[in-house]
Amino acid sequence: MKIKLTCQCCNKEFETEYKFRDKKFCSRDCYFNSARQGKTKMGRSKDSNVREVRNCKVCNTEFEVRKKEIRTMCSDECRIEWGSRPENKIKLIESIKEGVLKKYGVEHVWQVKEIHEKTMINRDRPLSVERQKNTVREKHLVNLLKNLSDQKLMLMDEYTTNKNGNTSLSYNFSCLTCGKNFQSTLLGCGRIPKCPKCFPNTKNNSLELFITDFLDKNNIKYVTNTRKVISKELDIYIPTHNLAIELNGMYWHGELNGKDRKYHLNKTKECYEQGIRLLHIFDEEIETKPQIVLSKLSNVLGLISNKIYARNCVIKEVDNKTKKEFLINNHIQGDTKDKIRLGLYHKDELVSLITFASRKITKGKSTWEITRFVSKIGHQVVGGFSKLFKYFVKNYDHKRIVTFADLRWSSYNHLETVYNKNGFIYESHTSPSYWYFFKSQNNKKYHRFTFRKDLLVKEGFDPNKTEWEIMQERGFDRIWDCGNIKFVYET
Repeated sequence: MKIKLTCQCCNKEFETEYKFRDKKFCSRDCYFNSARQGKTKMGRSKDSNVREVRNCKVCNTEFEVRKKEIRTMCSDECRIEWGSRPENKIKLIESIKEGVLKKYGVEHVWQVKEIHEKTMINRDRPLSVERQKNTVREKHLVNLLKNLSDQKLMLMDEYTTNKNGNTSLSYNFSCLTCGKNFQSTLLGCGRIPKCPKCFPNTKNNSLELFITDFLDKNNIKYVTNTRKVISKELDIYIPTHNLAIELNGMYWHGELNGKDRKYHLNKTKECYEQGIRLLHIFDEEIETKPQIVLSKLSNVLGLISNKIYARNCVIKEVDNKTKKEFLINNHIQGDTKDKIRLGLYHKDELVSLITFASRKITKGKSTWEITRFVSKIGHQVVGGFSKLFKYFVKNYDHKRIVTFADLRWSSYNHLETVYNKNGFIYESHTSPSYWYFFKSQNNKKYHRFTFRKDLLVKEGFDPNKTEWEIMQERGFDRIWDCGNIKFVYET
């Protein structure tokens, strides 16, 4: 139960849970403002003896900090800007080299004979099955160590091979961008860590909070971070709906962090075998299209109350400008190229849209692909797809129509899809595809067609290298989806 209280600093009303009925301030700012005015004993002590005001050495803005902290900059943005300056990068690298030189007598730990021998694998003698497994692991970890420089990290400890399979070995790292020293056990797990200051939200905390807040508001019970359902961890599991949600932060779910082309697909299959539908949501989608994500999730959970029946709607052709705006505002993948656009209008408002693109001509008749189908967010148009599709079949020349269901959002069982219910024939589950993202700016993904090898070669890159090798050299990682289900409709 929530109650209303009055802040003792700003005198504004604020809402809080009943269990916090003794709260006196609406925010931390009001608490400290009250402390500075001498109104609270604890605040006076904390303000006069512990905290002080400093000037940021990047932007010269005043900021408050504890006296014992060594912070000289007001924010992460200023700190990253300071660390990115060439002169500061050089100083940091030189100081790290100096420390390694002082300890080992060389500029890099890989030049130490003992460390090098520990990480090298003897390929000449035969290996047992157990040693072969450990060798594969060691090779993978050695490759990760070589990629540390791409992440602008320096390993400050001696690397120890995982002969006993212990994945909890802790290592000290130094960030070459901001100078932050930190510990992580991820390297022992086969993953490259990330600086907690340069990337404070790299974990799924904020993504998970976004989804769990939505579930809490709708009184849906769930479990987080559970390994009791399948062999892998599920970020969010909703037992009452046999539904699980995987929150795929691009950095942590990139191929360079061990999530290969079949990782997400295999997780989807394993859930399906247990009678569970698994949804995969990219962090970029939550950041850029949160309302669309919540609308799709509401539809899956049966929470949408705004229902419109297709029989009460009128079909009209939609112009390109209207189509583009509608897709950007309502479809998770945004706009697309198409040739035919049909919309359902309810009281002169566009509430559902389907688009078709021409793919090829077969014996004088066209093969079409359904490129988009979407309803207005927060609405369910009952029978919308069926009405629009039947209209197209009746009024447009066609021989073959293909479409794809995205397995990140669709059921793995093709019999449960809207396409199967409307006369489409299941053809296959397609292989997973991928997007590229820049490792130092992992908040945007790029379609792989933009970086085809023939285009890269035209730009001057080595033709003897693969597309993936070239993109890694350019500082990119890639993230895989779950593939699609392909359907065909023929007359």
